[in-house]
Amino acid sequence: MLRELRFQVLKVLGLLALVALPSVAVAGAALEPTLSQSDNYGESFTFIGDLDDGTFVLVQLSVTNIGPGSRNGICRATVLKPGQRAWTPQTKVGSKDWGYDAATGTLRMGPCSARSVGGSTRVEAPLDGGRVVLEYAAPVAPRSPEGSEVELGSARYRHEVTLAFSPLRATVQRPKTSEESHVGGGYADHSRSTIAPAKLAKRWVRFRALRGDEQVVLLAREGQDGEFGPVYAWEEGTAPQALEHFTLSREGEKERSVWKVEVFNGDGSPLVLRSTSLLQRSAPVESLGVLGGLVRPVVGSPVTYLHRAVLERTGKAPVAGLMEVTLEGDL
Repeated sequence: MLRELRFQVLKVLGLLALVALPSVAVAGAALEPTLSQSDNYGESFTFIGDLDDGTFVLVQLSVTNIGPGSRNGICRATVLKPGQRAWTPQTKVGSKDWGYDAATGTLRMGPCSARSVGGSTRVEAPLDGGRVVLEYAAPVAPRSPEGSEVELGSARYRHEVTLAFSPLRATVQRPKTSEESHVGGGYADHSRSTIAPAKLAKRWVRFRALRGDEQVVLLAREGQDGEFGPVYAWEEGTAPQALEHFTLSREGEKERSVWKVEVFNGDGSPLVLRSTSLLQRSAPVESLGVLGGLVRPVVGSPVTYLHRAVLERTGKAPVAGLMEVTLEGDL
């Protein structure tokens, strides 16, 4: 009840802020892709929810030139509910079947859509006979923490957080099941790249504490050249804090992997992330078998582990959240 009340109150406050700050009124334009002729062009709008029943929900709308054709659109969703099999529907559409409507602030990707207007953001993904709806109590408000741009020759990658901390209501209907609605914490970001994915990063670490009294997001990338960036931590109510580098240690293999991450800022004790339970291991290229050899030179072979995890900081209580570890290749 309290979460639902907080959702409704903040939704109203978001609308009031929109009226008070006219410059935010064009926030919906942040959902418009910026196209490129590069064969390595890819752009994604990612929306995440961590729900009060322990369910993880993701909807991603993407445009890419990688693979056959150009300006192809992809809508995919992931629903991970404790005790149930993962539901991971997706659809691919041609360039004529997606678009951005500036009048309504809506990005449409085949049957899916994301809209930010009137102090809130709504994402819908009706896929494979089911449906996911994410309703954020805030409009998109893009922000790129320090170091969020990576250059490799003339190619470039850029990352921005579009919804850092927002109450969320999610409605999920799996195929042939009844509809369920839950509230929780929400996050969204946007990335655009013309760097071949295989060359962009050696590994990534992402942490998002979206529920509870203290909310934190953290992003850390190590390039193939050993350079770090972006690396930052962002606590709700404060400015993003630029950090320097991280170390990653592992026990076990594949689904039995346990991770420890130490993130350093050169001044004081590191931030420490410890995985506690695995939600999903995703290896899309690995799952292609021999066909993976055709795409691996461009996209690499990324493997992502999604865990429940804890963030530890000196002098502060631990914070529970979601941690992603993405590796270019895996054991």
